[in-house]
Amino acid sequence: MSSVTPTPSPESADARAARAPQQERGQRRVEQILDAAEAVFAEAGVDATSMQAIADRAGASVGSLYHFFPNKDALVEALGMRYADRVSRTNEEAMPLELAHLPTEELFDRVLSAQMRFIASTPAFEAVQDAIHRNCPAVKDAMNNALVGHVTKFLAVRYPSVPPARRQVSAIVSVSTVHALVHLAAQVPAELRDGVLAEAKRMLVAHYERYTEGGPAA
Repeated sequence: MSSVTPTPSPESADARAARAPQQERGQRRVEQILDAAEAVFAEAGVDATSMQAIADRAGASVGSLYHFFPNKDALVEALGMRYADRVSRTNEEAMPLELAHLPTEELFDRVLSAQMRFIASTPAFEAVQDAIHRNCPAVKDAMNNALVGHVTKFLAVRYPSVPPARRQVSAIVSVSTVHALVHLAAQVPAELRDGVLAEAKRMLVAHYERYTEGGPAA
């Protein structure tokens, strides 16, 4: 039997995975590369961006990029994990468990405003998220699971009489709905944005007021 270790294919998990930096200096370099990738993705999109363009923006050699990221998919995945952490923190700060009994309208004011601020401050998010949905399903699932998990806990405090299975389904639908509405609001002309957000809030408030008013529990 041959003792030669096969070379991973470009599609394999090993080939796609970013190499973890071993020193603080290496970690700083990784963050600089991710910052550069984020800036270029925001300008040109993911598909049109080359590793050379990212290296140029980072002030590094392309070889330095490949030392940490074997390909662009690995870089997108790492940036997606960074975004997953930021989105989760944004969501938890907008709807902390200790504020579970806020008036419904105030609650969705907080949620929608927080998500819109995140989108405005992260111009590459939509492009990176689209690439993640296409190429990095594990990152997409990690982000969704974190959001759904927190919303499920929030609903358990806010609506303890609603059955757990119903709360989980509601959390899944709510996360997807808020994402779609925020994405829509970010895409429409600026003069329509406030109206879209107001209509989105009215829809969400009307839905959850049914829970407060003793609507169907199953």
